[in-house]
Amino acid sequence: MKYKSKLTIFLIITFTITFCISLYLVIKDFIQYQENNKITEELIDDAIEIDSKTEEPLIDWNYLKSVNDDIVGWIEIENTKINYPILKDNENLYYLKHTYNRKFNNNGSIFVTDSNFFNTEETVIYGHNMRNGTMFSILGNYLDNEFLYSHQNIKIYTPTQNYNCKIFSCYSIGIETENDNIKDLNYQERINYYKNSSKNSISNVEITDKIIKLSTCSYINAKTRPTNQRYYIIATLESIK
Repeated sequence: MKYKSKLTIFLIITFTITFCISLYLVIKDFIQYQENNKITEELIDDAIEIDSKTEEPLIDWNYLKSVNDDIVGWIEIENTKINYPILKDNENLYYLKHTYNRKFNNNGSIFVTDSNFFNTEETVIYGHNMRNGTMFSILGNYLDNEFLYSHQNIKIYTPTQNYNCKIFSCYSIGIETENDNIKDLNYQERINYYKNSSKNSISNVEITDKIIKLSTCSYINAKTRPTNQRYYIIATLESIK
């Protein structure tokens, strides 16, 4: 009888501790989500105005550089939550867990690691797939044909040039498999690979000499967390004159 009583107490304590830890993590994630949204909205208010004639954003790059010199661009997909600064990162992936104001936050930032971003044939742009729907969480929706064609255009803004990007491939695959598949391919071979890998058939895009590749975690076929699966969204990169 005493054994059963001790076991019951042990189970109650274990459950209580587990519940408290889980609740703490949920509250922590919610607070960080709120903080990330707040600072992003503040940055948009302080640095971006909409031109009344063209309805295009006018970005104050001097202000952005004064906030953080690592801000090198801005990405926007209309009618989604993707409206974020792009940060220049390096191999230590600092912005994987830090916002543009250099504060620790699990939401992280949208970032590139290529030092010659948007000037090479292919620029990879990274962002988290957050459960709260922020950052690059919507990328998985591109596997749905209706969502794809209603959100096919991506805008990239930089201090020297603005770009209109049109998606021509979207799929999910393991990161190691992807790296092995493309490591020995030249540009045209990669374009063909991306087209053939796409979950949806997309034929209305003329490929330019530069592309971007959006990357975030995918939970399709994932057996572990963190997962080695990725969503990849590939788009042409065309300068806006």
